[in-house]
Amino acid sequence: MKKAKNWNNETYHAINVYEKVLGIIGVWPLNAEEHKSIARCVLAILIQISTIGSLSLEVYRQCLGTEDMMEAFLMDLSSVVSLSKLLVVRMTWKHTYILVTSLIDDWSISWDTRRREVMMRYTNVGRIVSLTILYLGYASGVSFLFMVVPFDSLRPWLNAAEANDNATILPTYFLATYCVFGSLSGIAHSCILLLQIAQIFVNATSHCGNDGFFFGLTMHLCGQFEVLQMDFADIEMEERVCKRKMRMLIGRHCHLIKLADSLEYAFNMAIFAQTLMSVLLLCVEGMQLLISLKSNDNIAMIKHIVLILTMLVQLYLYCYAGDQLESISGKLAYSVYDSPWYDFDMKLMKNLPMVMFRGMIPHQITAGNFLPMNLFSFKEILKATGSYLSVLRVMINA
Repeated sequence: MKKAKNWNNETYHAINVYEKVLGIIGVWPLNAEEHKSIARCVLAILIQISTIGSLSLEVYRQCLGTEDMMEAFLMDLSSVVSLSKLLVVRMTWKHTYILVTSLIDDWSISWDTRRREVMMRYTNVGRIVSLTILYLGYASGVSFLFMVVPFDSLRPWLNAAEANDNATILPTYFLATYCVFGSLSGIAHSCILLLQIAQIFVNATSHCGNDGFFFGLTMHLCGQFEVLQMDFADIEMEERVCKRKMRMLIGRHCHLIKLADSLEYAFNMAIFAQTLMSVLLLCVEGMQLLISLKSNDNIAMIKHIVLILTMLVQLYLYCYAGDQLESISGKLAYSVYDSPWYDFDMKLMKNLPMVMFRGMIPHQITAGNFLPMNLFSFKEILKATGSYLSVLRVMINA
């Protein structure tokens, strides 16, 4: 394990957010073997299982109508995906450990100013997006707290009759679990509220922390491929130096290939769960939006539009990160060709076709090893969802 005191300022700037957030739920790879980290992960898993159990039971009972059932279903599905991300990242911690330690080593190298600027540009993009995801995730979690705020009691002049009839006021919960817990009161009700606060917090941390971690690692890997392109293009022509530099660059290319494979292996199943949930929710929320439009329910319409946009943004971030890695890694062959290869020694020149051939094969991030995450896939998902909603709209209006 590499301690924080061994990190320079750039390393701390690049990964301190991920260390703090993922350390809360026990999936930070540098601490994965510590007993404290294992205990936190087990606790987070148990909290997520309790969320799935209570919300699934709420969906099964359906005692308060369709709206309550749909709210419980959406949060239940979100908790399933959150648990999937938690388990996948924990089980593949050795691959994320390789990625994080490589990031630390990369920032410890004495790069020149131009290359460090490239690395910092990608690092800043990853950090800004990760923090934005994290803030929005926690903001959405805080919004659940307003479900138990007694707004009516703050305006007694508008409903004096209801204020005098406290016996008819049912306990409220942060999550849609009214059928499961019923009319609890006192200590039991307070314990359920505390449990649901933990459930919402773990859900948001698992979702946003792992999403930001993936995006930050992918952006750093993109930066390393761009630096490698610069190194190939700027290779010197002096024979002895050229041979040594070419040998080093080929080794560096092989190292980045292994890192890209580790990134794919560590996150492809988590991305699959996220993609499956996003597509399902796009269809469900689209159907709800069409129904609310037909009934002129403006509040419900706004709610469904916000959820649809949230799903699209989350899905787009995965596709954007995968598309960036695919695009940059596929340009390496052109950088090799831009080098002064025509002045190289004949033996050295024979190595270049193999490097160029491998450099023309882009690295892809996939969802479950079958759907490449790029902007083309994002477009196809939008087209399929739009076609489904168009058919559904005709059926509803018929």
